[in-house]
Amino acid sequence: MSKPIVPKSTFMNLSEEKRSRILREAVREFADKGFQKASLNAIVARVGIAKGSLYQYFDNKEALFLFVFDRFTDLVKEVLAEAAAASLEADFFGQVRVAVQAGLAFIDRHPEYYEIYLKLLFEQAVPQREDLIGKVRLFSRDYFGPLCEEGRRQGQVRRDLPTEMVVFVLDAVLDRFLQGYAKSYLDSGLALAGKSRSELAAAVEAVIDILRDGLAPKQG
Repeated sequence: MSKPIVPKSTFMNLSEEKRSRILREAVREFADKGFQKASLNAIVARVGIAKGSLYQYFDNKEALFLFVFDRFTDLVKEVLAEAAAASLEADFFGQVRVAVQAGLAFIDRHPEYYEIYLKLLFEQAVPQREDLIGKVRLFSRDYFGPLCEEGRRQGQVRRDLPTEMVVFVLDAVLDRFLQGYAKSYLDSGLALAGKSRSELAAAVEAVIDILRDGLAPKQG
């Protein structure tokens, strides 16, 4: 896996306000255009600095993009930590429900970061693309793996399914559900983004019911 990107010390020595402004405009540009079409000229123009100044902070566009993606992964970790803390008393499927709700909240809270993730999935020529996607998948494994093992111990998850298979199913279903919420052309007609909060909660519950039907031990 790729290591966290550390900007040059000149960037870290900037005021917090200026660092935030550079990061905000970089996120905006990468979310709008993806890596290949993103323009450093557009970023510096919106920030109001010379292009040469940006090279004092980052070696090139790749370094800036990797720094932005590191921030995305940090935000994902924060959301997963919040979800874990909020679902300590829930059973296995209750914890999965909270994870889905946390993913929806992440998209609402950080739509441009999620857009960068989507573009990474569909844009081939991105530096360290496989490592970056693998890092996101690793979060799912690290988050759901222990939950699956505990769920199996408590009789809530089928014992004949290996943990890796359960994590794969959860990751695949949840990732597609969140993609559908973020982009109507990926929702297979569910119209997730246009639903009211109660309707969206019902859609989440339907997904949990489907997962429970396939992953929970059969009674009788």
